[in-house]
Amino acid sequence: MALAFVFETSSDEEHDDFQPENEEEEEAEDEDEEEQLLNKKTESPWDFAPYYESVAEEHARKSTTSIDFKITKALQNRTVPIIPNDDDSDSDSNNQEEEDRIEDEDEETGDAVDIKSFYVPSDRASFSAISFIELNLSWPLLRACEALGYSKPTPIQSAVIPLAMNGSDICGSAVTGSGKTAAFALPTLERLLFRPRRVPAIRVLILTPTRELAVQVHSMIEKLAQFTDIRCCLVVGGLSTKVQEAALRSMPDIVVATPGRMIDHLRNSMSVDLEDLAVLILDEADRLLELGFSAEIRELVRLCPKRRQTMLFSATMTEEVDELIQLSLTKPSRLSADPSKTLPQTLTQEVVRIRRMREELYKFEM
Repeated sequence: MALAFVFETSSDEEHDDFQPENEEEEEAEDEDEEEQLLNKKTESPWDFAPYYESVAEEHARKSTTSIDFKITKALQNRTVPIIPNDDDSDSDSNNQEEEDRIEDEDEETGDAVDIKSFYVPSDRASFSAISFIELNLSWPLLRACEALGYSKPTPIQSAVIPLAMNGSDICGSAVTGSGKTAAFALPTLERLLFRPRRVPAIRVLILTPTRELAVQVHSMIEKLAQFTDIRCCLVVGGLSTKVQEAALRSMPDIVVATPGRMIDHLRNSMSVDLEDLAVLILDEADRLLELGFSAEIRELVRLCPKRRQTMLFSATMTEEVDELIQLSLTKPSRLSADPSKTLPQTLTQEVVRIRRMREELYKFEM
């Protein structure tokens, strides 16, 4: 007879006491995670004490010492205090000053190289000519110089005329009364003698700072061109605008003008332009800039053709004049002939010593 197995249902108490092992492990893990989260919340992220403690325990276990401990112990055993080395700081500052000085010298030498490369060497220029015949001027101009009583060229004339006749740009430094008007007028007239006469055009523009100087330059050019067919026109303020406009429309060879009035005619007068201009002359450029004609000169330079000859004369060479030179001139020859720096041969210099008691007597006699 086979045995029968009967399944007996468990009571409620047995159900309550029964808990699987997996659920107990999960509850323990949850409790550990909660404790870790609480510890993380209470601990600061910048608190390195636990790390130092663990490192110290590790060194104690291995019977070793940390580098921080060795440095601290060495500093404690040191009897002489550590003083910052002033020599190092001084040497660093000296080195920095030396580097700055070298950079400044490099910049200065660079600027000097740029200036030297901008100007053409004028070693061949001669400041001493015996006569105007030696300068290879045409007979009409030599006759005019003889009529004006010019027998020997001045230093600035001797240096400028040969270079200007070749069409080179010139930067001349000369004071008033040194003959610079004839220095740029004679080579300009020489070139105009060989102009194409069938095509009338404004070929030379001379800019001056004041109308009084413009009148002087205009008068000098007319005297030098009295034996030629070259025509000159005066365009300045204070004169009739209609008369000047008619003169400009007749296309004179040379125009002597002040910057403001010339720009006025170029803007408002019909059939007046500088398309065929061959020579631009800036007389007394330092005074032109001092009187506030910088913008007008820049505009006139922009209106002139790029392929032209430019001559600039100035008694002083300032930074503004240098900027104008770099703007308007191309590979110029720099010529300087200042008679004020040389003493006349007839000048006699004396030193007179006067005693204190006789000062009034000497003043009375003088």
